[in-house]
Amino acid sequence: MKPIILFSLMLISLNLFARSDLESIDISLQSLQSNESILDTPVLDNTLDHYRGTIAPLFKRYHETTKDQAHIEAKFADEGIPPFFALIPYAESKFNPKIRGYGTAGLWQLSKQSAKNFGLSVKKGNDGRLDIDRSTKAVARYILYLKKEFGTWYLADFAYAMGEGTLQRLITHNGSKNISILLKDPHFPSGAKAHFAKTLLLDAKIHYSKSEKDDNNETKSEEEQFSAVQKQSLVP
Repeated sequence: MKPIILFSLMLISLNLFARSDLESIDISLQSLQSNESILDTPVLDNTLDHYRGTIAPLFKRYHETTKDQAHIEAKFADEGIPPFFALIPYAESKFNPKIRGYGTAGLWQLSKQSAKNFGLSVKKGNDGRLDIDRSTKAVARYILYLKKEFGTWYLADFAYAMGEGTLQRLITHNGSKNISILLKDPHFPSGAKAHFAKTLLLDAKIHYSKSEKDDNNETKSEEEQFSAVQKQSLVP
């Protein structure tokens, strides 16, 4: 068999494999400007293990709300914000725009002060946190502010989940901004861990699902290429 044909067969064979779960998580981490992979951070892998069982219902909810989610993702894309952040509502409120928490409300579970800081009205009968469009615009401003303050998207997400002051204290105490260091700190809030883990796993699952669909669509074409190369190899 000619060397060039053998090489072509090898490349086509490799393309038949779907992207792994770990690769999907790394894609999500890279989109957040992390220079660490999942294999570099056992503490993150352990954290994710605690929440893997929660992703199936969130993924189901994602499919039930694709129109609203796509609208949010498009708004964020216009601002240069990664798609990861458009998935925060699934971790925070299960994508329920009318839900109220302890001092928080809406799709994004904003506190009154955070909402007011970024232009939302929070009054009886006019709570902007309960309006998908207005709250999303406010959150976009908030995320961009946090990105400017902390320098990377994953730190912006940490700050969103735990508060700017708490994150700054963790960074100062540990002398590092790395995920692998910060997550080891016992003072890293459990709620922020849950927020990050659920959003990251959901983002990775969506990447993986889309790649599987693309791979399935391409398999027939690739198998036809494989067959054509095999036939060519039989030509003297």
